[in-house]
Amino acid sequence: MKAQRLIKRAFTCIIALALSFGIFSQISSSNFETSASKVSEAKEKVEEYQAQQDEYDRQIKETEDDIAKEEENQKAIKKQMNTIQKTIQSLDEYISELQANIDNLNTQIDETQTLVDAKKAEIDSGINDFKKRLRAMYIAGNDSYTSIILGAEDFYDVLMKVELVKRVADHDNKIIDKLIAVKDEYEASKEKLEGQKAQVESEKATYDKQKEKKKQQREKLKKIYAKSKEAQQALEKDKAIYKKKKKQIAEEQAGAEAQWEKLVEEARQRAAAREAARKAALQNDTPSGNTARTDGGSSTVTGNFIWPVPGFYNITYGVGWRWGAYHAGIDISSSGIRGAQIVASDAGVVVQAENSCPHDYGKSGSCGCGGGYGRYCIVDHGNGYMTLYGHMENCIVSVGQSVNQGETLGYVGSTGFSTGAHCHFEVRLNGVAQNPENYV
Repeated sequence: MKAQRLIKRAFTCIIALALSFGIFSQISSSNFETSASKVSEAKEKVEEYQAQQDEYDRQIKETEDDIAKEEENQKAIKKQMNTIQKTIQSLDEYISELQANIDNLNTQIDETQTLVDAKKAEIDSGINDFKKRLRAMYIAGNDSYTSIILGAEDFYDVLMKVELVKRVADHDNKIIDKLIAVKDEYEASKEKLEGQKAQVESEKATYDKQKEKKKQQREKLKKIYAKSKEAQQALEKDKAIYKKKKKQIAEEQAGAEAQWEKLVEEARQRAAAREAARKAALQNDTPSGNTARTDGGSSTVTGNFIWPVPGFYNITYGVGWRWGAYHAGIDISSSGIRGAQIVASDAGVVVQAENSCPHDYGKSGSCGCGGGYGRYCIVDHGNGYMTLYGHMENCIVSVGQSVNQGETLGYVGSTGFSTGAHCHFEVRLNGVAQNPENYV
């Protein structure tokens, strides 16, 4: 009978839906496609520069042991250094786009999962309601439609009841068709969701691989730079200066450390004040302001640090003891670096800014400005992290200013205790100097 067929079809649908629940796919892929295109472009740049590196490697190898070709060798080294720096910059862009891709995919996954959960609850409710209707039909018996018709008072009543039965059956069929359609949509959306998750894992693997490649490129740059005459001459010059100025360097470092202690204490006080305000806001059941960052500013802290001088990746000196003095950061220097942008390694608030040193030139001792840093600034990123950018030609930020990651702080110069144009970059955790190379 028609009622039996309807009940059988409904139970079949319910069994299928009990195994899976549907959602309507509403995720736009336009952002992802744009990001994927940028990733592809960045990848092509890296490959192009890598090919150039291979050629310069060949030239350097052919000329390095030949005194007659020393000039040719140094030219090849300079070209190679420039190419490696371009490669690293392209890797930075590549890594950044990969991260954006990963973030975008994770956002899509979260949105899809939210829709799945909401639709599941909706279908659960619909199935329960339909089960009640089927139960009522079953209790009424298989001949319920016949009884309705035979119980009619006249022919007109028969026609009306036949139409009523027909409409009820059509309504039930539509409910079942909709549930089946939703189930099919769920299966397609689930497949898409699994694909997104698989792609995230693939992107993460590529991201890690490129980060390692960037590290290798920086090591290669160090080795190539060490072979250059420029490096050898600078090394001898700096060595003589540092040995002669040990006492002065030690005094300036002691002053700098005292300043760091003060900044750390001030940061702790700010953190305590924010926590007190947060608790008060919770007690009063009122919003406590921006919770996206931990340093009290309005920009968004990412938790990831980026290179502070885009386009220039040569480290002349790293963290550690140098001819009797401890070097608390890295010195970034290269041909043509003067005037280059110095950017915030992450978002934060400027807690120290000095812009008065007039001695912007290479010197054989400290002019005393800025505790040896010359024109410089310090950014508090919250969670105990601060970064310092020293020897600026010009510092364009002020104390209390919120800055975004990548925002310009100033320009490379040679103020303070600086033998030549470079950026001195420090990362501190609760005032303790870290190795910036582990962060950028």
